[in-house]
Amino acid sequence: MAQVVGDPRFVAEMAQNSFDKLKSARDAVSRTGHSLALGCLHRYVGGMGSGQHLSTSISILLALAKDTTSPVVQVWALHALSMIADSGGPMFRSYVEPSLALLLELLLTVPLHTAEVHQCIGKCLQALITTVGPELQGTSSSVVMVRWSLLCGCELVQEHPDPLVQAEAIACLQQMHMFAPRHVNLSSLVPMLVRKLSCNHLLLRRSAVSCLRQLSQREAWEVCEHALSLAQGNEDSDQGLVMTETGLPGVLFGLLDTETDCVLVRNVHHTLTSTLQALATSHLNLWLTLCREVLTSASESGSGEETGEAGEGGDDDDMVQIHTGGEPDPHPSIPPRWTTRVFAAQCIAKIIQECENNRAHFDLALAREMQTTKMKGDYLVLHLSELVRMGFMGATSDSDDLRLEGLHILHLVIDKFAHIPEPEFPGHVILEQYQAQVGAALRPAFAPETASHVTARACEVCSAWICSGVARDLNDLRRVHQLLVSSLAKLNKGNTKGLYNESAATLEKLAILKAWAEVYAVALKGADGGEQNENGEDERPEAEIVTQSSEESLLSLVQPELVALSKSWLAALKDHALLSLPPEFSSQLPHDGGAFYSNESVDGVRPYYRSAWPPMLYAAALWLSSGGYDKAGEEEVNGAVDSPTSVNITSPTTTPTKSAEVINTDRFYLLLGICLEWLCSPIHSDDPDRSIVCLKSLETLLSSPFPMKLVGPNSSLTTEIATVMHRQVLSSDHTEVHQLAVTVVSLVVKAAQQALDEEKRKKKKHKDEKPANQECEGCEADLLGEGKESGEINSAQSLVFTALQVCLCTLVRHKPRLAPQVVSSAPSLLAPPRHHAKSHQVDALLSSTVTLLTALPNLCSPAGGVAILPTVLYLITGVLKECGSKARLSHISHPTPVPMVVVLDALATLARHPYARDHRSQDQWCSLLQSALANIIDLSKTSDDERVIDEVVVLRGIAQLILHAPASVSRPHNLQYPAINLFKMATQHQQLNVRIQCIQTLESIFSHTDGEVSTPYIHALAPRILEYLHESHANVSSEEELQLITESISAMELLIPRTLPEHRNELVGVLVGIMVGALQDTNRLSSVSQHTRQLHQYALSRLQKIGPQYPQEFRAVLTSKPELRLRLESAVRSQQEARSKVDNTASQDASHHQPTIKLKTDFSNFASKT
Repeated sequence: MAQVVGDPRFVAEMAQNSFDKLKSARDAVSRTGHSLALGCLHRYVGGMGSGQHLSTSISILLALAKDTTSPVVQVWALHALSMIADSGGPMFRSYVEPSLALLLELLLTVPLHTAEVHQCIGKCLQALITTVGPELQGTSSSVVMVRWSLLCGCELVQEHPDPLVQAEAIACLQQMHMFAPRHVNLSSLVPMLVRKLSCNHLLLRRSAVSCLRQLSQREAWEVCEHALSLAQGNEDSDQGLVMTETGLPGVLFGLLDTETDCVLVRNVHHTLTSTLQALATSHLNLWLTLCREVLTSASESGSGEETGEAGEGGDDDDMVQIHTGGEPDPHPSIPPRWTTRVFAAQCIAKIIQECENNRAHFDLALAREMQTTKMKGDYLVLHLSELVRMGFMGATSDSDDLRLEGLHILHLVIDKFAHIPEPEFPGHVILEQYQAQVGAALRPAFAPETASHVTARACEVCSAWICSGVARDLNDLRRVHQLLVSSLAKLNKGNTKGLYNESAATLEKLAILKAWAEVYAVALKGADGGEQNENGEDERPEAEIVTQSSEESLLSLVQPELVALSKSWLAALKDHALLSLPPEFSSQLPHDGGAFYSNESVDGVRPYYRSAWPPMLYAAALWLSSGGYDKAGEEEVNGAVDSPTSVNITSPTTTPTKSAEVINTDRFYLLLGICLEWLCSPIHSDDPDRSIVCLKSLETLLSSPFPMKLVGPNSSLTTEIATVMHRQVLSSDHTEVHQLAVTVVSLVVKAAQQALDEEKRKKKKHKDEKPANQECEGCEADLLGEGKESGEINSAQSLVFTALQVCLCTLVRHKPRLAPQVVSSAPSLLAPPRHHAKSHQVDALLSSTVTLLTALPNLCSPAGGVAILPTVLYLITGVLKECGSKARLSHISHPTPVPMVVVLDALATLARHPYARDHRSQDQWCSLLQSALANIIDLSKTSDDERVIDEVVVLRGIAQLILHAPASVSRPHNLQYPAINLFKMATQHQQLNVRIQCIQTLESIFSHTDGEVSTPYIHALAPRILEYLHESHANVSSEEELQLITESISAMELLIPRTLPEHRNELVGVLVGIMVGALQDTNRLSSVSQHTRQLHQYALSRLQKIGPQYPQEFRAVLTSKPELRLRLESAVRSQQEARSKVDNTASQDASHHQPTIKLKTDFSNFASKT
């Protein structure tokens, strides 16, 4: 009433009334009633609402608790006191000491026969422990005194012979362990709790198991150690307790076979689970042995005893046979109940999952090495045969629940061990030897009388087994494949008439379709060459790589069922799309149900569809892109689009025949809608695997010509898809999601580009057909792109703008320093990804993003291209800076990574873009290219404290713009001179690798066809190259030095045809002198180093080519310098003599070679005549 009224005056009146009655009344009924009233008042109003009455209430209740003449009054006074302590919280803290003193006094004075008083004392102790709470861990004298008083009170309560009082004592110790675990003596507490497990009182067993549950969550190892000590002194234990070497887990498993109380059984499960999670990896053999004994003991106890109903354990005692004519067994062994065996199977699955973090548990070679070298440890892979056996036993049992758990064990074994190589047989995996067991375990689940949910689970295991690639032989594949083929008959509606649950039929059918979808996806990927990484390398281990013949065999097994399966997948996806509609559209659902559900089971089947649609979506997309669009024409001809099939995917009502284009359009938009519906849902980020499946399906859908023709002209659809991809990049931390999002946007841009090109062709064709006097300014095809004439891009409806957003967010997610202003406005982009990405994955993502950036100007008009070019160039040069930097203290110029190659190609593509030479955009485009060139030049001058830009990256970036942009871009002196200076510094760099790549870059500039571009660089840098060649020595000491000399000679050779005829003699003379100087004396050629010999051969070969190319100049040089001619003649003569010796040796070897066996018959007449 006080809680309902909520008036402080009413509470005060009721409290005062109880106070007055307790002071004046002498009968036990009044005292007990008003004591309870006070307790309830404080409990339901709360400590704050009744704080002013707390002192009076406690003083009265303490006085009543001392009344030894009336145990009933004591009981209710103590009960009310515990209620006040529970509700008072910190406000009751000052009353703990007097209350505790009273409780200890009562424990010493109250007779044992008044068990109710002792039970209420235990409840009060619990309340006081909760009130003090974490303070019990303190070290002050007052806290120490309170803690010891509480522990003494718990011990005194524990000594009481009544089971209910002992249960309260255990609860007190449990509370004490929660707040002060270091001060609870486990060595005495745990054995006492274990002994209580065999007592006859349910509440005491409940309390003991509840306490063990809490202890095992924090100190599982200590609990098991103390419990195992009872095995050494069974004479001190209760007669019902049998402690073996399995310790506490064995006792708890035995308890599951005798207990029927659901609360107690649940606590036993939690205790075993906590102990398993803490000790399974370190005591692997113990747990596997224990679970195996539980699973196998029923079959070992007798073949005819397992007659109980599956899933029920209440009558398992009937399975014990009664033997006569002998001494009765005082402790007959009772086979484990089905529920116990199910829990044991669940424990095996938990053991496999607990071992996930240690690679040695799933690597046979590593496990054997660890055991050999460290002589310790037990690993799961060494018990693989036991795991398969226990999974087999569970899957072939008579209990549906146990069959589900057995199939789950097999599924885990396949997932974890399918790719583990067999060290003794290279190229094979360790699971190959268990193919027969897996097939035999799956076969009973496909029997006609098997429950639907068991068959559904078996379908998952079948698909996992086939997709794992363990079975490589066609016959081995066919064994499990036939099981899936037999399940296809269950897709007919006629096979569901005997089921008592219609939703179970839906579950089974969807599981069958899901399994086939997963198998088809793997088969089709294998036939296409398998999964490869971005670099074209297969990342799978050797044992996982399935041979090409096996992949073709798998596809050949799936192919006969593909026609029916594809229709079933599409029908199931249509069902899912309809069931996913909001409630306000429920009237649009078919009145007679869908393809695989009835109208009565709509609410029950929605979870099944939500679980099964992703693999079917991907399989349907793969089927469509692999020729499914062409099949629509056959369906149109055969009239089988909406006709009933063997899998009954449509309603029986007759619908008009649709054309192939309409059929394909409907199918495409169905799959597209499902993908976008999931990607736009608020929970898509909670399940990244499904998002990846949707993105892969989108990528597969958009890779075919028909969807591109469908999507490209629809500008609103392309923009919407790109917007969804932008959301994926923002909300996901997975690099794979980012990569797929960029790929999808690239395909959308490609489709839009194709549509734009087609529209331009039509426009140009229409323009060509018009008379010349009717041409108008609006007929120009280039103005069809985004931006039109003005260059303004509507961000709300622009595919280009949305694609730019995707590129920007993708680059900033992985290179935050690329755009600090963006990161400052969206700090979430700066958060490091929670999922570590490999370097090659990031490189591939950056490359795809830069490639997408390069394609965007093609979608714009000249003015629109100019509008987006600053952003495109900013991002590309930013990637150039981020990917082309190296450590400041690094003295090595690393090879250009994959993104750098793409960035350089992107710069070249933008530099030679048609809009760079279009009169409508040329000036602005070239001006922006000049800004990009200036930015790249400035990169060599700016750096942070830790990293600097690689010189080679800057030089190559400059060269791309010089070579491919119009000459006006690099002509200004404020750009040309700094670029030349960078090349000059690079030619004198202390690292030979930088100088080599600088010369290679200069070769491309020297060979430029436009002399206006190349001449300044030739005049400035050719003399420096010649100077280096003059200073170089003929004796070369390293490979890099040799390469630098040869590249320099090659660069200077490029200048000969570009030199004026009157000056060509001088250049040829200089080059010939340098190369003849590199020739070695023929007498000591064999004694020089290998690099020097290679330089000699290179110089001689180049001289022999220059001579015929420029004979007059060559002859003039040798005539004017006889010493050069003599040295060259000597080298040529030595080369000819060496060649003649080689030829003579070869001819002699051929002539002296005789057969070692002399034939008696001459077969020369048997030569074939042509």
